[in-house]
Amino acid sequence: MTMKPNQFQFKNARKTDGMTVLNAVMSDFSYSPHAHEDIALGVTLEGIQEFSCNGKGFKSNPGNIILFNAEDVHDGNPGGDSTLKYTMLYINPREFLPLMASTVQIFDTDLRFPETNFEDTTLQHLILEISNLVAGNDTTSFQYEHCLYRIAKRLTQRMGRFHPDAWRKNKDKLLLRARDYIHDNVENDISINDLSKVANISKFHFIRLFRSQFGLTPHQYILNHKINRAKLALKSGRPPSHVAQDFGFFDVSHLNRHFKRSFGITPKQYQHQLATQR
Repeated sequence: MTMKPNQFQFKNARKTDGMTVLNAVMSDFSYSPHAHEDIALGVTLEGIQEFSCNGKGFKSNPGNIILFNAEDVHDGNPGGDSTLKYTMLYINPREFLPLMASTVQIFDTDLRFPETNFEDTTLQHLILEISNLVAGNDTTSFQYEHCLYRIAKRLTQRMGRFHPDAWRKNKDKLLLRARDYIHDNVENDISINDLSKVANISKFHFIRLFRSQFGLTPHQYILNHKINRAKLALKSGRPPSHVAQDFGFFDVSHLNRHFKRSFGITPKQYQHQLATQR
């Protein structure tokens, strides 16, 4: 069997200094016992990943999730005769743990993840999605932050700690100011830092308050408003490709996916239905 050469490719997320992505191929390389200051969250793509963590042995099969707390001592090597391929996110806990805190009611500052190697299709897709976003050159802050929040949410769900979004009739004036900022700047790349500054609230506390009052996270609210504005633009006859560009969607397929989730049909189908009624 021909073995692929060992490859280790690191890339920093341009939208933040809080994450590095590693795409690795290993055929005859073994890690010595070591520990990271970051949270390491990855997915095995091909082959078998054998490793020990804090003295316990594991075998990670394709599709399995690997999760190391900061300072967890671990090693690793390919299992069997096949080449190992995996993707790993190295996330700054000072950035990520407060984001997890925004998804729960009560949060332990000394949180330790209890699972090391497990199956989770949703988390697998999110890890690969954010890896692709980091690799892209035209990723927006919104896309990156929204995916990272969904990862935080999924982990608190697995721990049984996630607190569902709520909705309040009476809205805080500072959050209404942030909502108005979204409405006025929806064509731009809006980040949580932008919104938290408008509301004069720390960004992770802002996420918690926003979703408790509007029933959506800021990311979901921005996306929802983009879709509604896109719908109006489509109704006026503007081509879907232009609408996608106007409202910061990756491309037409990106707009199609989110538009269909909200309205059941694609933008082109929506325009066609309106045209046949004239």
